[in-house]
Amino acid sequence: MDQQRVERAVLALWCRELGTLLRLDVPVLSALEVVAQEIEALAPVTVSLEISVQAGDSLGQRIAEFGDVFPPLVRAAVLAGEANGRLGDALVAAGECLQQAASLNVTRTTRERLAELAERAAPAPAVIVSRRLLTRAIELGARRLRITGGAEGGVAEAEVGGRWQAMQEIDRVLFGALCRRLKLMADIPYWIAEPAVGTIHLNLDETDWDIAVQAIPDDDGIGQHVEMALTPRTHD
Repeated sequence: MDQQRVERAVLALWCRELGTLLRLDVPVLSALEVVAQEIEALAPVTVSLEISVQAGDSLGQRIAEFGDVFPPLVRAAVLAGEANGRLGDALVAAGECLQQAASLNVTRTTRERLAELAERAAPAPAVIVSRRLLTRAIELGARRLRITGGAEGGVAEAEVGGRWQAMQEIDRVLFGALCRRLKLMADIPYWIAEPAVGTIHLNLDETDWDIAVQAIPDDDGIGQHVEMALTPRTHD
């Protein structure tokens, strides 16, 4: 059997078993101990996770840091699952996806191939608009930029001379993607359903900018308010 396929099947088993134990309310350390004993191929990783959890680390975050072991699907799933209090469900679901990929003998895309595809691909609309809005706000001399809206779309506004002025209407198709893009640029997990902050570092015309981002979801979980403070970085 193809080695890559075996590895994916083992990862699938690991995810499903750990996820199932967590679903059954088995304590995290006990669940990791069981999995370490039963899936020897990943025992070193499991033991490392057990040590980290004993030290007070987040299990989901530590799994996500093993980029050389777990594919992006698993790393994203555990972060989302832990943020929503459903880590066990997330692991089981990720394991099922990996198992299906293994049974279909789906080959993993190499980093080189991903880079090639990314280079050929046209930028997504949210990427283009986010860069354009930040650039335009700086050109206007604004020091604050905000995007607000919900299911029907939204608006981007810049504060210029102490007054807010509309920069662009954002349709409902683009609004959610734009908010997610800005959060990702600021290193804010886009699935977090609570206020969060981060920073975007932008170089524009040989000037570095620090853009403090505050993301505030509405109580209904649909609306968004992303506010940014734009500050030129000074070099000593």
